[in-house]
Amino acid sequence: MKRRFYFLSGLILFCTTIIFFNRVVFYDLTYFQRDLMIQFKPWKIFINRHLSHLFQPNSIYLDFLPLWNFYNHCGSPLIANLQSQMFYPFSIIFYLVKDFVVAYKIFLVLHFFLSSFFMYILLKRRLSFVSCLCGSIIWTFNGYMVSRTEFLSVFSTVIWLPLIIYLFSFISDKFEFKKILFVSLVIAIQFLAGHAQIWFYSMTYLFLYSIYQSYKYKSCYPTLSCLLSIFLAILISAIQFLPTMEFFYYSTRSGKGIRNIAEFGMNYKDIVLGSLKFKDLINFFYPFNWQFNITKFYSTKILVLANYWWYTFYIGLVAVCLAIVGFIYIKQIKEKTFYILIVFLILFYSLGENFIGFKFLYKFIPFIRIFRYPSSSIFVTIFVLSFFASCGTEFIVSVVKKYKLCYRYLVGFIPLICFIELYFYSTKISILLPKSIMDEKTETIKFLMEENSQNKFPYRFALTPITQNLATVVKGKSLYIAIRNYRDRLFGNINLEYLFYNFRGQDIELKNYYKFLDFVYSCPSLDSAVPFFSISNVKYIISAIPQNTKLLKLIKDGELKIYKNPFVLPPVFFVTQKIEETDLDTSLKLMKDLKFNLFNTVILHCKDTNNLTQNNPFANTTIEEFCYYNNKMYIKINCSYDGFLVVSQNFYPGWKCIVNNKKTKIYHCNIFMKCIRLVKGENKVWFYYDPTSFKIGCVVTLIFLFFTILYLYEKEFIQ
Repeated sequence: MKRRFYFLSGLILFCTTIIFFNRVVFYDLTYFQRDLMIQFKPWKIFINRHLSHLFQPNSIYLDFLPLWNFYNHCGSPLIANLQSQMFYPFSIIFYLVKDFVVAYKIFLVLHFFLSSFFMYILLKRRLSFVSCLCGSIIWTFNGYMVSRTEFLSVFSTVIWLPLIIYLFSFISDKFEFKKILFVSLVIAIQFLAGHAQIWFYSMTYLFLYSIYQSYKYKSCYPTLSCLLSIFLAILISAIQFLPTMEFFYYSTRSGKGIRNIAEFGMNYKDIVLGSLKFKDLINFFYPFNWQFNITKFYSTKILVLANYWWYTFYIGLVAVCLAIVGFIYIKQIKEKTFYILIVFLILFYSLGENFIGFKFLYKFIPFIRIFRYPSSSIFVTIFVLSFFASCGTEFIVSVVKKYKLCYRYLVGFIPLICFIELYFYSTKISILLPKSIMDEKTETIKFLMEENSQNKFPYRFALTPITQNLATVVKGKSLYIAIRNYRDRLFGNINLEYLFYNFRGQDIELKNYYKFLDFVYSCPSLDSAVPFFSISNVKYIISAIPQNTKLLKLIKDGELKIYKNPFVLPPVFFVTQKIEETDLDTSLKLMKDLKFNLFNTVILHCKDTNNLTQNNPFANTTIEEFCYYNNKMYIKINCSYDGFLVVSQNFYPGWKCIVNNKKTKIYHCNIFMKCIRLVKGENKVWFYYDPTSFKIGCVVTLIFLFFTILYLYEKEFIQ
């Protein structure tokens, strides 16, 4: 009977989800907002392209796992980027369903259904059906969740919080390892869902909840169980956790590094980006009071892609009223005090720079320095308010039952009105377009495809600084045309779909690469930046405005101008002169002085005891073969002199090199690049990315999963 009840409840919640997303499910439409188009779709296509080699004969993990991305940021780890969701179980949808838009719809509906179901079973422990249904609707379809439909990693991570709390609530005043294991498995899945910031906030809430449980049961076991669950979850997800931590350490997010706690993380100005104002809190029940309406970001002539999701946490006027009633209705003072403290803690934190104590938190809690947008934490407040609203509904249900006031009609009216409020709101913040917008081959894309087909070597393109900065402001006679023009600028990772090599890209950047990028973009003119673009393999410069240049050639005019760099070097180039300088800032000054002499000079950031036997500035070398493979590069080069082969890819741990079947040391050079020594004559060179962090993570994850399955099997067998 109980199973049948949960099945029927799940069916109702599933139908509710289908109704809410009916325009997405039943029509040839899709959401398109920014990150979905420029980041997540390209990643999924790129991952699928690698995984297609999975079942080829003699295939090893370097052949089919997308460990490295050659196409963005001058080379960057891909799997290590948590938001790629490589090891998230439900990512298999994108591999099984090749049409991205169809896969996205399935992924979206599934997660919103799971979100409602997880919240339902959590609330069902103490509330009636209607109250649980109401709380599930508010939690699942609120503005925070709906506006995050463009961030696969965000809503995929948020939905697991109710299930974690549900499982953890069974842990009481004694140590039960089996229950801890189940909690840790779900925590691991939540981490693999891809958004570290949401996961961190969830774990913070879980830890505070465990302290409350310890106080409630007068036992330290809940808190200890929480800490053990998180630790075990890290072991389970080590295959992702270790590469991600390595990537984080070398990225701009870690600041000066873990060793220097005072300068750890991002600067204060970046951290407080996305802070709420006190007046924004009215958006819980009246979201358009402060001119917040996404339709006002769009017009028939221009599109401004603003970060509107900072302010989208609408739960509805009815939900707020229910939450107030529910708060009063809760009888236990300790429970009421805990939840209200959580609400105020998160609200104050989400205010960021507008909260007087935030600077104190920034100074003394290093972990918050790696996350931007304090307003992202507000989903925890929504979680608590959804619970309060359920309790408020329970109170109304009890009153209606007591006085027999048209029970069936009134009770069903409460979740219905909550649903209608949220559905109406979603139409204001979630714009739909025909699915073809996600695959538009624009004029610039077609042009670069034609150009690349004629090139002997792969070359990169780069956006000028002003083009990069104006990427969020796009002109168009209609919304569809504006978005198509946005795609035309190749902002973000769109290039991955067409295998174009991008000087930059979307998301987290490595520290040394960003230092070089900032140096190049700070040049006083485009011509002064040409030597640095050239050694970075940048052949095409895309600009939204005409450029005053004597060195570059305009090859495509129009709304977007494309300039060709005749001085560009191949992805690898040979030099016979070296300068040793370990300080990167000093090295940048040297590069500024060297300019085009960088074509035959490498700046090494380490000591090299071997001297070059020849220092001919006109050394004759021939790159006979060059090819990028999955996680590998092959170069066949004929050298007239001893020298260095410079690779315009990021220097990063995990890269190995074999020259003529012998292992060779890789040097850090030219701020972010890598190089190797080569001797005179023909050299066959293999570079391959085989990170130790990933291999250790694989071993840890597999061992722990094996013992977990064995433990659970033995427990069931004994019982």
